[in-house]
Amino acid sequence: MRSTYDEFAKELAELRSLVASITPVNSALAGHHDSLVREYLTIRRRFDYAAFVVALYASFEKFAENLVAAYARLATLRNRYDALPAGLTKKHMTRSAEILARGRLGEGRYLGVSEIDLVKNLFNCLSGASPYALNDVAVVAHDANLWFEELVKLFATVGIDNVGERARRADAMLTWYCASNSLMQPPQDGVRREVIQQRLDELVERRNQVTHRGGSPDELLGAAAMADLVDFVEALAGSIFALTVCSYLSARYVESGEVEQLQLREGPLKNRTVVVVERPNRRLYVGQPVFALIESAGARWGRILDLQLDDVSTTSVDETATADEVGLAVSFKCPNGVALYLLGADDEVVWSPESARGEYKHARAQEFEADPEV
Repeated sequence: MRSTYDEFAKELAELRSLVASITPVNSALAGHHDSLVREYLTIRRRFDYAAFVVALYASFEKFAENLVAAYARLATLRNRYDALPAGLTKKHMTRSAEILARGRLGEGRYLGVSEIDLVKNLFNCLSGASPYALNDVAVVAHDANLWFEELVKLFATVGIDNVGERARRADAMLTWYCASNSLMQPPQDGVRREVIQQRLDELVERRNQVTHRGGSPDELLGAAAMADLVDFVEALAGSIFALTVCSYLSARYVESGEVEQLQLREGPLKNRTVVVVERPNRRLYVGQPVFALIESAGARWGRILDLQLDDVSTTSVDETATADEVGLAVSFKCPNGVALYLLGADDEVVWSPESARGEYKHARAQEFEADPEV
């Protein structure tokens, strides 16, 4: 899942470079001595817009599909096939059969998929074989473009429910909304669902206009509007990623008991990044992965940035320490009343190796909290 988000972030960075180049390039061409070059500006503007819209939607659709597929694959490592969400097993069976019936394997989105592999995987799943593998193309299949409601259904199939409602309160979405509307504080009840739906559905509609009518859209977007649209898509993807991570960490570690829950004594303090906890019966160290789960808004995760015993900083604390409490500074804002969990080592499904020094960032998230009273 981590690699899926990182790849998406790289594609957004390229789109931002395209948008940033539009105004200076057009300004340079506008003063060109050749009249043909100056006439080209109108054409260039139209096709820059077309390329931008198609690429932005394609990147988001690929991100959503790959994230769903990755989450489903991880679920198969922990569960028998018949213990997966009922919606997932039903979709996997019916969609696998539909794909076989269409007879287009090896083409388009089914490139590299063979009948033998599709049937073998389905047989192993239904017969209770272990290990088994899902047919990714069946898991991520959808009948329409990723309109808002279609996106919600796609994630609900794998057991991540209500992403449309929960994304309203996710850190990344609140951060975008405040930046886009020049607000100092996010709305108490989150971003309105209608705002998110309208923005995503508008992108899908623009993409459809371009693909069905070529480079002749009804309305072009200027560079500033393009940049804001990239920011919105990044925020939506970051919010969905945080919700998916929340489901993964909950199932993989909390429900299985394979994680240490820190017992809070005081905090959060100092911009909500410092807490005082009971010293756990395991070693603590700077750089150690830690996370919090907020069901309504997704996970917050990062690393320990500092440890203190009796107000003195240290790089590690082991079981032999005489102090009964430890001060922790972490790389994200801790919500009120939500448990903090500690891992012994990185889980590369979530933690990026590049975040080893503490600051983990995704989709400009974690600047605001979903609910200051959580």
